[in-house]
Amino acid sequence: MILVTGCTGLVGRSLLRRLANEGRPTRGMARHRLRRPGLPSPNQSLVFYQGSILDVAALDAAMEGVDRVIHLVGILVESGSNTFANVHQTGTRNVVDIAKRHRVKRFIHVSALGTRPQATSLYHRSKWEAEEYLRQSGLDHTIFRPSVVFGPEDNFVNQFARIIRFSPFLPILGSGHARMQPVWVEDVVHCIVAALDNPETIGHTFTLGGPERLTLVEIMEEIAAAMGKSRMKLFLPMPLLRLEAMVLERLLPRPPLTSDQLVMLAEDNVCDIEPMIKTFKIEPRIFREEIRTYL
Repeated sequence: MILVTGCTGLVGRSLLRRLANEGRPTRGMARHRLRRPGLPSPNQSLVFYQGSILDVAALDAAMEGVDRVIHLVGILVESGSNTFANVHQTGTRNVVDIAKRHRVKRFIHVSALGTRPQATSLYHRSKWEAEEYLRQSGLDHTIFRPSVVFGPEDNFVNQFARIIRFSPFLPILGSGHARMQPVWVEDVVHCIVAALDNPETIGHTFTLGGPERLTLVEIMEEIAAAMGKSRMKLFLPMPLLRLEAMVLERLLPRPPLTSDQLVMLAEDNVCDIEPMIKTFKIEPRIFREEIRTYL
């Protein structure tokens, strides 16, 4: 029995479809209502649980009889009690502790590329603390750190596409020179599922990325080209963006732009994908080719 936390996110929905197609007994757990587009229908091998990883009783019930856990829960924007500390650190500690109580045999944890102990962003530092707790737990674990994940239901490519559709400009945040390595959601799912049955991945951390290192400018150009649009670039200076983020954070419960996101946006988010390719026998898909399948 496999428990997937955060099953309504981009990776979670694709993962549940993959596990359902393979007929693997699976439980999906998420905080909000679970009947969302893109989720497979419940059946004999797939059951949904609604609950928060901050709710120990709900987690304990979902974990009963489970021998494998895939922990996907994460947030990019803090809102109310859903802070990085609560979700990434306290929430992960809860999942790990209850997994140990139920003698879970395998634990897959999806973190984020850029996670490190002295990271500039609070997001990456909180992810590091979560990883460290798992590493010290004694559970047979594998950690994945993907770069930005894209796919038909993402909030990355589709968000930029909406802007391009209605704006005469390509808005570039900052210089647009920081590089990313966008990774196709199905490639991430392939690695997760492969790790479940591969004991050689136990105790290892894998960085996941696509075959290309693209700047934000190049990413925006590829999205516009896939849509058949031609737009002039409008570079938005970082000092102005920081001011805007500060105002939005004060006024809105869930701001569309945060100071922490701007910190991450100024950094390269790239990695070595050779271990991913060799271990999981995969050729990661090319960004421009895959986005044309859904834009």
